[in-house]
Amino acid sequence: MTKVTWSDVWIEYSYPIGVASLAVITVCTAEYLRRNVRMSDLEATLTTLNNTINNTITDYTPVFGNLEEKTQLLHGDVIQVLGRSYVLPDDRAIFERDVESFLWFSYRRNFRAIGGTAYTSDRGWGCMLRCIQMLYSHTLIRHNFSRDWRWTKCSTYNSILRDFLDDPNGLYSIQQIAKAGCSAGKDVGTWFGPNTAAQSIRILTEFHKELNLTVQVVMDNFMCIEDIKFYCKEVNWTPLLLVIPLRLGLSECNNLYIENIKHCFEIEQSVGAVGGRPNSAFYFIGCQNDKLLYLDPHVTQESLSPDDIDLENIPDETYHTTKVDLLPWDQLDPSIAVAFYCKTEESFDDLCQQLQETIAAGSGALFEMVATRPSYMTPPRRTPIDKLLENYTAEYDEVNTEDAASDSDGFEIISNS
Repeated sequence: MTKVTWSDVWIEYSYPIGVASLAVITVCTAEYLRRNVRMSDLEATLTTLNNTINNTITDYTPVFGNLEEKTQLLHGDVIQVLGRSYVLPDDRAIFERDVESFLWFSYRRNFRAIGGTAYTSDRGWGCMLRCIQMLYSHTLIRHNFSRDWRWTKCSTYNSILRDFLDDPNGLYSIQQIAKAGCSAGKDVGTWFGPNTAAQSIRILTEFHKELNLTVQVVMDNFMCIEDIKFYCKEVNWTPLLLVIPLRLGLSECNNLYIENIKHCFEIEQSVGAVGGRPNSAFYFIGCQNDKLLYLDPHVTQESLSPDDIDLENIPDETYHTTKVDLLPWDQLDPSIAVAFYCKTEESFDDLCQQLQETIAAGSGALFEMVATRPSYMTPPRRTPIDKLLENYTAEYDEVNTEDAASDSDGFEIISNS
């Protein structure tokens, strides 16, 4: 008996792929497999089926009451976007110009398969990876330009975007982040939490020393300023991306933290946050009242292959958007990671002072912060990473809605991850 392919199932049953027919496809495919497939071929066939469906069906977002409702920006109330303030309708033009200058990464389909897996789309599992791409690309734009840079094509901007294209050789491509996730303990095709996504970017940055940027991830809600400086100032100051994973409650966010989370977006050094609601990751760039502004990666677009485009003039229209959504505080998953970029030591000192006076102070403190290392703590060491793990193997059946309900999109308890 020859090995079965998805085309065999398609030819025999000839059902159009669409959301309404997924249940029919599942039943028919199961019957076909029962009659025609050797058990040794079953996993490969199901994997191919999973990817075919992900790469073919059109996007469909069902509405489940208030959970899927997207609120609108209010006129007359201040909008905070990473250290900038806007009031609609007067500031609409400059607000939209600011938003569209962020690189927007969303699900893509038909890219080159990730390592030894059959994944050619990240639809359904890669939202957090796309969010960390957005946060890190904005950091690189800040690193090379400034907070006031606005979307303009130039060689430096083009070089930044090229590193994020869906290509196995791209420095921060979906393939590379997924591979780095293996080193952080996550198989390809499984959901990442904020901490794992941040650790993946930290790992990849280790292989790009010429960038002159260090990524530090604060663990266990405890930040030691002396230790951060140890990694950033071997001789001269190395610009810093500081990521602080937080846990704001058990199953839902404690209202005690609202004001301090909002304050994160008022700080000049802020480069946003990654988090979301259960089963959906977002890149947060600001707030209005008690709602968080975010860019949404849950749109599936065709992958842009580096082999088919001019890499010196990348067609980038699908990597920018003026569309932002608002997430009410009570829908926010309690696992979130806030991030800050400090180009100079003076900028880091200023950030630390602001953190000590606000979000790391009082009853609503988001984390503990000390100036010097306590005597009981082990001094930090510089331990370079030699190579990434080559374990691409994924448990393909982990990507399903039943797991999603219990896994909360991989938003882990930070201290245990």
